Amino acid sequence: MMPMRYLYTIIIFFLLSCSSAEITKENYEVRSSGASRVQRIEMHLSAFGVESDSFPFIDVYIDFSADSSHCKKWYYNPKYKDSVYSLSKAEMLIIASLIEKTDLSKLKKEYSVSKTDQPSSKTTIYFNNNTLQFNDYGLAADYPLPQLYKLVYKY
Repeated sequence: MMPMRYLYTIIIFFLLSCSSAEITKENYEVRSSGASRVQRIEMHLSAFGVESDSFPFIDVYIDFSADSSHCKKWYYNPKYKDSVYSLSKAEMLIIASLIEKTDLSKLKKEYSVSKTDQPSSKTTIYFNNNTLQFNDYGLAADYPLPQLYKLVYKY
């Protein structure tokens, strides 16, 4: 009898969490019509100077108005194959939500670590009324940039 209660509890929790995700999606669609909402993102992960032939360069283009993404992964070493991938609709929704819920104007524009031979990222976020750019040597930026890196940089 007791294990069935746990099972029902888990099922109810799952159903409630799914319905709240739909509400969040609907709320985002309503909010996204505002004047300062994100339009597109360009991210460039650079492996220049990284002492590993298996570390990629990745160029990411996300266009929220066209509901599309294009990610190209490539290497200096021809031993490794280049590839192209797209982000899922769920990943794009998470990215848009992270950006919309964060006051990006409070972030520093430049981040760096003291170690050498680290990867770097250049992230440009285009809104209806302005553009923000972040340069991150060592991938040590403040929230939400590390979460963006985890979602888009697949290596």
